[in-house]
Amino acid sequence: MKRATFATLVILALLALGGPAKADSVSVQQSPFDGFWGINFPTPGTSSGFLVFPGPYQLTFQTAPLSQTINLVSGTLDVSEMIYDPGGTVNVLGPNGFDLSGTFTEAMSDVFTNTIAIPGFPVGSLVGFSTTGAFTGSLTDGERWQGTFGVDQNLNDTSSFLEMMSVPEPGTLLLLCAGMFGLILCKGRFAIKLSGQ
Repeated sequence: MKRATFATLVILALLALGGPAKADSVSVQQSPFDGFWGINFPTPGTSSGFLVFPGPYQLTFQTAPLSQTINLVSGTLDVSEMIYDPGGTVNVLGPNGFDLSGTFTEAMSDVFTNTIAIPGFPVGSLVGFSTTGAFTGSLTDGERWQGTFGVDQNLNDTSSFLEMMSVPEPGTLLLLCAGMFGLILCKGRFAIKLSGQ
């Protein structure tokens, strides 16, 4: 009985040391996109831009240098896909002082030009563009977050998304595992005592 009580006290003490686990997330998707965005190529092999949703979030970014360019033909489109190295910067501002600074884990842009004439767009005109990225970062209080964003623009529509979520701290997961292990130990000892051994 003393061992079970001691194990229970240890579990409660460990749980008291850990802060509450947060399960925060952000999801913004728009089609058609009502905000505004822009992208440029400030130095060869990099891109930067911004994405402002009509709601409360705005995102700015600067990619790391270009690692690979792939050119292909898809139907009536020439596609130039630019893949960037991990790194660069991503900053997201939002309501209630939300301020995330991070870096890309992956990023890419696609440029679409037409291979056949379209009324008002001769062959070789820019008819679409998309950029997507995955990133990790921290809020000003140190809380870790990860997310993805993207914008897709073509002749008919522009759509966008921003998905982010907080990352559980390793300490929280460790406490959860320790608590489960302690409960298993207590259950096993209790079952042995009831069976008369």
